[in-house]
Amino acid sequence: MNLRANNTELKNPQWNDIICAFDRLDGRDNGHICLESKNGDYVQCAGWREKLTVEYRLNAKPKFKHYVIGKAEGKSPLKVSWVLLQTSGGIMVHKEEVLTIDDAEFVFKEFYKNNAIPSGLNKRNVTKLHV
Repeated sequence: MNLRANNTELKNPQWNDIICAFDRLDGRDNGHICLESKNGDYVQCAGWREKLTVEYRLNAKPKFKHYVIGKAEGKSPLKVSWVLLQTSGGIMVHKEEVLTIDDAEFVFKEFYKNNAIPSGLNKRNVTKLHV
């Protein structure tokens, strides 16, 4: 696996390295973390501790799939929220897709251990936005 946090890359990170990257997440100078597996799948988050978005890319052949991760409760496509990003201003996601740092760590840990996303979370397919 590779860990990228803004302009820093670490090959074969330990779980503690990932936690340190989360500890530095501030939405300004350190507002992005990406953990990529050897097969090209990755999970990434952007924002700051209290309000961030998490995405998952499944690098399936011949075509990839890209998802925004959210909580199952309160699902409403009409309720949206902005998550501010340090470089692009912000990204609009559904309310249930605005996560906390604890939520993101939970997703990253499952990906780190099992190269998967925890069951019980929503995966909204946004592949068409990335083609």
